[in-house]
Amino acid sequence: MDRRKQKTREALRQALSELIDHKSYDQITVRDLAERANVSRSSFYLHFRDKDDLLISGFEEIGVRSSDDVFQTDGANTDYPNFAIVLFRGAEQWQAMARACLCEETHNVAAYHMRNLLVIRTREWLRGMDPSLPEPDLECTVHYLASALQGLLVWWVRHDFPYPADVMSDRFNRLAVSGLQDLLHLPPRRHSTMAPVS
Repeated sequence: MDRRKQKTREALRQALSELIDHKSYDQITVRDLAERANVSRSSFYLHFRDKDDLLISGFEEIGVRSSDDVFQTDGANTDYPNFAIVLFRGAEQWQAMARACLCEETHNVAAYHMRNLLVIRTREWLRGMDPSLPEPDLECTVHYLASALQGLLVWWVRHDFPYPADVMSDRFNRLAVSGLQDLLHLPPRRHSTMAPVS
């Protein structure tokens, strides 16, 4: 993408994150967004279908362009990926956009998109780890992990990031892996030596 297009997209995302502090998501119009970003409405529609499309593009800012980007491979332990670090670090770095994506008013649109990404990636990973896992066991595990990670991230953002991203990620990974070990018959994860949250 050329720099001018990228700059326009970033300006529109910034406009959304600023406006959502002052108006409910339902009250924000494309005209509001275009005026705040200092672009024309026709320019808005060159980049986004509608404001929901703009909102979902906020995941790009936190480094998630597709389901392939959701997990990070952990070199210290090849059995398990780092399930949570990409989302937590991205939200911490881009706090305004994370708040816009996960606030009460927009939660349905953003949550549906995030849940799809998490379900797709978790399903791919589990199938790769144990192709013989029965479909009901696979799906209940996939949906449990996706819901737990999404729920923890939403809580953290809505409570104004009370702990650092790495602490939250480490906690989620410890909980997730301890629950997966019996199911997948894998060795324990060698987790970080990060101090626990008090």
